[in-house]
Amino acid sequence: MLWLFLLAAADWGAIERTIAAGRHREALSQLEGLKDRPVAWHVLASKAHDGLNDPGRAVAEAEKALELDLRNEAAHVQLGYVFLSRNTPKAAVDVFTDAERLLPDSLVIRLGKGLALKELQRYDEAESTLERCWPHPLAFDALATVLVQRGKFEQAKELSSRFVKVNPSDYRGYYFLAAAKNGLMEEGAREALRQSLARKADFAASHALLGKIQMAEGELAAAAASLEKATRYRPDLVQAHLHLAQTYRKLGREEDALREFATVKELKEKEAQPKPGLLYHRGGGQPQK
Repeated sequence: MLWLFLLAAADWGAIERTIAAGRHREALSQLEGLKDRPVAWHVLASKAHDGLNDPGRAVAEAEKALELDLRNEAAHVQLGYVFLSRNTPKAAVDVFTDAERLLPDSLVIRLGKGLALKELQRYDEAESTLERCWPHPLAFDALATVLVQRGKFEQAKELSSRFVKVNPSDYRGYYFLAAAKNGLMEEGAREALRQSLARKADFAASHALLGKIQMAEGELAAAAASLEKATRYRPDLVQAHLHLAQTYRKLGREEDALREFATVKELKEKEAQPKPGLLYHRGGGQPQK
């Protein structure tokens, strides 16, 4: 009768793929049709509710999974990322810190904690935590961002060079190498950006940095073209709009410049608005009113 058991067993991978495809209601329907509800059921239900923008249910299901198995890595990660993705990094740090005590060797838990610390601007702690996630691409991205933002260009260059050697096909290593070289006013930033864009032609940050360099060196037409691409690929990239406005002004395109300056003002006002987070307490979370 083993075949009957196997036939009735849940295909968690198939449900996971349904969620990854964005078909969250379909995934919930599949889950509701299952009689048994082990840890995996609650983790997937949390992901589906999260995808349906119901963070309260997403938190409740993840916590139910942890009630069943306190050492379940996937449940800790899911709970932490619900908070992290909804502008509640302090709660995410608490979740990942608790999880790290139970699972000190978990890379994904350490990564989540590092990302949350970065969002809290606890940069020294973020750096030390993310360094221990090497060479995970998301950890590199976050750590390199922190180093560049803090003006630690030598460290960013060394980190990016190491990452390029380990992941030569990843566009991010070349972008951050270019950002570090540009910050140090060294040669080679353009070549690094060329390598980045050869790997991901629609990466807005590389187009924006290239445009900034071209503008500084007086290549105004080329700068405008690069910055226009950056704003097309990522319309909320404030610095790209600012440099594009400055470039248009230097080109005598005052009407275009004024339009871009207005966009910069609009985006900065939007950034300054409070972002909705979650109320955090053991046992659930709700969107703040």
